Amino acid sequence: MLKVTSGRVHIIPVNHRGNWVLVEVKSADHQRGWGEASDSKNDSACIEEIRSYIENLKGKDIDPIAAADSLIHGVPNKRLLRTAPSAVAQALYDLSCRIEGISVAKKLSQGHEVPNTVQFYCNINRKSASREPASIAAAGCEALKAGCTNIKIAPFDEVSPQHNPKEVKNLLGPGVARLRALRDAVGPQTQLMIDCHWRFTKETAPMLAAICNDLEITWIEDPLDIWDKSACDELRNISGGRICGGENFYTFGELENLAKSGCIDVLIADVKFIGGPGKLDEVCKMAATYGLTFAPHNPSGPICTAASAQVTAANHNAEILEYAFGEVPWRMAFAKGEQLLGTEITVKGPGLGIDIDFYSQGKPAD
Repeated sequence: MLKVTSGRVHIIPVNHRGNWVLVEVKSADHQRGWGEASDSKNDSACIEEIRSYIENLKGKDIDPIAAADSLIHGVPNKRLLRTAPSAVAQALYDLSCRIEGISVAKKLSQGHEVPNTVQFYCNINRKSASREPASIAAAGCEALKAGCTNIKIAPFDEVSPQHNPKEVKNLLGPGVARLRALRDAVGPQTQLMIDCHWRFTKETAPMLAAICNDLEITWIEDPLDIWDKSACDELRNISGGRICGGENFYTFGELENLAKSGCIDVLIADVKFIGGPGKLDEVCKMAATYGLTFAPHNPSGPICTAASAQVTAANHNAEILEYAFGEVPWRMAFAKGEQLLGTEITVKGPGLGIDIDFYSQGKPAD
């Protein structure tokens, strides 16, 4: 049992994609736990929700793990409303495991040994404010230079499911140019992955499949506006790639329906919306029961990255973690404990294994 005594929310300006919203929770024995509530789509409203959750916890003797896992119960299936309890749950897991002197991965692993590192891929989309092919290629080269040979981009900005097949054919050019420039820059040995953000339909999927086959795309994320098994089977057969999905589903039930649909090979879900590390772990273990691998959706800051890495380390079917590459040059100094080793990220404790150094940006904590 522990007693929460206080909590704070820190807004960290990052880039054109928005802020990192970090949650700091302290206990009566002066321990500190961290959570992250970035990408809620409404920071100010989310922060008010976070403060309310912390106020409800303050002064009570709680089992932090049970409390963390209960926060999401009954919360509506809305991204904004699910971000705050998910962030506080991360902080409670961190706090509990710090006090216990173990990593979150060890807590979740059900007794089996956990690795010291897990695989990650670089999402360069958040770095690439310019959508020119040369800029995309340069971002890919930076990731490769840093030692990462798994790279993801969302190339098809111009395509929409509202477009008919003829229109899509005419609109594919810029996306193909971005992908081709990236493939030429990083070479054939690099695993090239794409996120389609539901821009294609059953009718236009064959065009996407041909592009993926030509450019040796191994990972096709959220390709269709509506999940359809026959279209996914055709996409797999033509492209030779694997289909991944789930980032826009925020509840266990929705994710399980997708897992058993036969549409995907890799299930993805986000710790920021599913309810924290314990709930993400439940989704990962559920994916295994359907013969699927799992990969946390994580275009996020360092706390969500650490939480997602801990869940990845705790599960044999969790194959790789998303990492938002190159957003800011000061990330490693800011997030003490985050360490990238080629295509792997370290997983350590206690707790999430991360501490935040606000002075690394030349200013004290806000």
